[in-house]
Amino acid sequence: MQVLTDTESIAGFCRRLRDDTWITVDTEFIPERTFWPQLCLVQIAGAGDAAVIDALADGVDLGPVFDLMTDRNILKVFHSGRQDLEIFLHLSGSLPHPVFDTQIAAMACGHGEQVSYARIVEAVTGKAIGKGARITDWSKRPLSRNQIAYALEDVTHLRRVYEHLSSMLASKGRETWVGERMAWLNDPQTYRNDVSHAWTRIRKKPRRPRDLAVLREVAAWRERQAQERNLPRRRIITDDALVAIATSRPQSQEALQGVRLVPRGMAGGSRGRQIVQAVNRAMEIGTDALPRPDDSQAARVPLALADLIRTLINARCEEIGVAQALIASSDEIRRFAATPPGDSPLACGWRYDLLGRDIERLRDGTVALSLEKGTLRLVPLP
Repeated sequence: MQVLTDTESIAGFCRRLRDDTWITVDTEFIPERTFWPQLCLVQIAGAGDAAVIDALADGVDLGPVFDLMTDRNILKVFHSGRQDLEIFLHLSGSLPHPVFDTQIAAMACGHGEQVSYARIVEAVTGKAIGKGARITDWSKRPLSRNQIAYALEDVTHLRRVYEHLSSMLASKGRETWVGERMAWLNDPQTYRNDVSHAWTRIRKKPRRPRDLAVLREVAAWRERQAQERNLPRRRIITDDALVAIATSRPQSQEALQGVRLVPRGMAGGSRGRQIVQAVNRAMEIGTDALPRPDDSQAARVPLALADLIRTLINARCEEIGVAQALIASSDEIRRFAATPPGDSPLACGWRYDLLGRDIERLRDGTVALSLEKGTLRLVPLP
């Protein structure tokens, strides 16, 4: 089992992989302690060579790894690779490319939505991956043999999985079905952290537009603080505290000190002043420019129609063995079914041929759903 801890051996390993047409890649990282995940290991496997690279080794330079990741002649295969790709982008300034994600491919091959690595490996190879090192502190050294073996399995078995899924995609003619998602993974805009959208990640939002505007401003402030200080968002201030600020709208530090869940030390200091400034910015926004509750689009789709559409989509996806998430998200489906329709991937291409046209007919009342011998069918209406 190769564990590479110095730049020279890492560079040599990466050179040996330059003749490969595709490699499998995974990372181990710690996401909880910092805003930007702490990279601990990089695992790579080629046709005849595999290694674990210690990203925390003293004086190690990951430049050869980053160069390999951007070699356009080598396909990089990940499983559920978005976080891995984001880490490479943050550390090197470039995304690995080209890439292939086996979790996305599995959605088009009958393995369901967000299938785990262990499950897809067992389905393809019949081998069960040990779970002993799944929840471990990858930053601690030295690494045990069990940890190293577990880390290597994340890329060695992935080679069999990739060969199986890529063959299935070709035989079913579904390469284009996953191509858009792969392109999305390779687009830097996918990973762009727009602080003005940070408020949308908060679950228990207020409903009044002015409160939402305040939430948007203070959530953006927290996002900037978390990035600059490289701390988890909750270490800056909690979601519940942001919602409390949004609903009480304190326009002075004295008022902020009275808001539940806001630490008094924070409220009276420089960060409290910045929070109040964010609140005041939100209070100056014109009524027409205020954000709206995120269910406004859903309200334009009658519940009965929404249920019919979900039934149709579930039946069609089960029939052809594809995960619904590959076709469209729930929000995209609602937008397409609304009157008038909103932007949605269902409006064009293979998705329209597969489902979009039938959803239109169902929405317009020209067809009905019928159950015939256990199979759901569309029946034209007179």
